[in-house]
Amino acid sequence: MLKPHRVLIDKVSTYTDEAAAFIRRRRHHRRAFIRIQFQSGDALDLTPGTAESQRIDAATEALIDLS
Repeated sequence: MLKPHRVLIDKVSTYTDEAAAFIRRRRHHRRAFIRIQFQSGDALDLTPGTAESQRIDAATEALIDLS
């Protein structure tokens, strides 16, 4: 017979394993992208890793840090 605290630890361990798997799956499917939308309605998608997209990404992170 299992001790009562072992049952609780097993349940919590199972829940944390499931949560970690969910986060891993979410990170795997979620990729950063940069889309610029102009007032005219046109949109421009920049490919990640280019110098332009890195500058824009740095600027947006700075804006988020300020807010």
